[in-house]
Amino acid sequence: MGNKMFNIVALVAMAALLCSALPNDTKAQETQEQISIKRIKENYIRHSNSRKLSSTINLSKVKDRQIIIKTKEINKILSKISGIKLLQSHEILISKDIYIIRVPEWLNYSGVLKALKKNPIIDTVEPNYLQERTVKAKPLLEPNDKFYKDQWYLNKIGVQAIWPFIKPNSKPVTVAVLDTGVDTTHPDLKGQLVNGYDIPRHTTKQTDKNGHGTAVAGTIAAKMNNKIGIVGVNPYAKILPIKIGGEEIADADSIAGIYYAIKHHADIINLSYGGPESSETEFDAILSAAQHGITVVAASGNEYGEAVEYPAAYPTVISVGSVNSKNKVSDFSNVGPQLDLVAPGEKIKILALKNKYDIEDGTSFSTPIVSGLASIIKSIKPEMTPSKIEYILEKGATPLAKSPNIWSPTGGYGAVKAANPLTIKLPDLKDDVGNDRGKAKTIALNKSYTNKYDLPLDSDWYKLKVTKNMTLKAELSGVTNMDGVVWVDKYSKGKATKEEMHNKGKLGGKESFIFKVTPGTYYFEILEGNNHWSTKPYHFIVKKVDVTPPAPPKVNSFNSKDRKLTGKAEKGANLVLKNGSKIIAKGKVTSKSTFSLSLKAQKAGTKLYLTATDAAGNKSKATKIIVKKAK
Repeated sequence: MGNKMFNIVALVAMAALLCSALPNDTKAQETQEQISIKRIKENYIRHSNSRKLSSTINLSKVKDRQIIIKTKEINKILSKISGIKLLQSHEILISKDIYIIRVPEWLNYSGVLKALKKNPIIDTVEPNYLQERTVKAKPLLEPNDKFYKDQWYLNKIGVQAIWPFIKPNSKPVTVAVLDTGVDTTHPDLKGQLVNGYDIPRHTTKQTDKNGHGTAVAGTIAAKMNNKIGIVGVNPYAKILPIKIGGEEIADADSIAGIYYAIKHHADIINLSYGGPESSETEFDAILSAAQHGITVVAASGNEYGEAVEYPAAYPTVISVGSVNSKNKVSDFSNVGPQLDLVAPGEKIKILALKNKYDIEDGTSFSTPIVSGLASIIKSIKPEMTPSKIEYILEKGATPLAKSPNIWSPTGGYGAVKAANPLTIKLPDLKDDVGNDRGKAKTIALNKSYTNKYDLPLDSDWYKLKVTKNMTLKAELSGVTNMDGVVWVDKYSKGKATKEEMHNKGKLGGKESFIFKVTPGTYYFEILEGNNHWSTKPYHFIVKKVDVTPPAPPKVNSFNSKDRKLTGKAEKGANLVLKNGSKIIAKGKVTSKSTFSLSLKAQKAGTKLYLTATDAAGNKSKATKIIVKKAK
């Protein structure tokens, strides 16, 4: 996908964002999706370290020694470090307390960055890295459009079958294309554009000297039946062109572009660019889009099987890889746990500058195919939320894994097909566990409960009332290739006193942890860390843990000629006999609480130590044995 080369900052847990509303507090009550989105962010922050690159900053990948800062106290920051310059920022960034500063050559860039990160009045500090587009570099109704027959992918995804369900006279869906701008004079985009914006130049005038944005826009919504060129996946959609760069795309401009799309009521956002590292500031913008009901679609990358790149790797983004005409995953397509779908990305007929056409490869063009299909779903059923649109696209995909609707890290839920929301049913949620704290299912200790990750952003809530101090063990299991997450919230006297997340950050669907509890009500929220869903159930159980160690074993007399050590201990316990740090015998206590360990003769005066470990893993204190001299 090209290199966004975005060095991750030391992300901080945002406790204030994660304080959920009390069950009966209607003033502060948040929707299920708002709570889930915040917790998905916290999960991402906790595990983003695994995606960090070297702390060394490559200044050739940073725009003009610039740094992005999010703070409400920018003037205090400027007064602290002599020489740094506050640059002009787009008003939409300033409204979010986001500023851009430049570090002069005579100051150490990394040193300034480190100093700023330690400042408590700054929320986030990140280099203003440059991004690249996701085109794969070379050579790396029957519409009457001239090159329609060259658009093999339209037949492959079957989009013609659902065009008739779009009402041409209804309010068109708007797809924001954040890219290199568009060529507004291209005849295949005539009547397909709404007034856009050039973020770097602060102007409504649109230009595209690169051609990438024009190609992406045309793939989504090129005009149909004009007897020229190509036809877009959704020729009834409107494109909101937001130029965020040309040969170079700076992160700050990308972030501003996302907020601009939100402000101007886009329905879909297409991001055909990215890189290997994340940004909390960017993720905040992505989350804001999700909370405004906007579906965000991004390219997984063209790094030949490397990890899914950002922004596609954020949980609330539909991450799109590439396949060829035979639904084989393209060798250049990035893969990994965050992948959601694949779409045609080889030999794609595209718009080019100067009213021309071309053929290209890359996830840059897989992505607008999915954006176009998402816009069709939104056209047919305007009430659809981003999570439901994503589910319909994934449910309607041609599975590439061995079983239908089984997700895989190379093909996601499969090769996208034109999904009709009138025929693809959403999951039946009549047996679903409560989706918010107020509807949490009451559970009992030592009893297993079953449910599903029914939809993207789905979460299930359970409630346990505790009357005394004890130690518990929670276990989540059952769904292969899913990343299960368990939140534990304690409520006492109607107030939240503790919130903890448990997630190993690995696929496999298994989480297990031991925790101590005191009297109060405990809530458990279960969700999938990559925003995936599954038709297979998970299993959840909370057990009481035995934390009482066995009594020290009692041993019979043992001398230097004896070959067996006998005595009594807790039945079923495992015994370990040591001479110093060396284990010289092992055994198990019988059902009658007796034991007999075989060992070599020991010298008189030797000190041995015997411990017993019960089934819960509790170890006894060691019994000291001094070998007696045989008579």
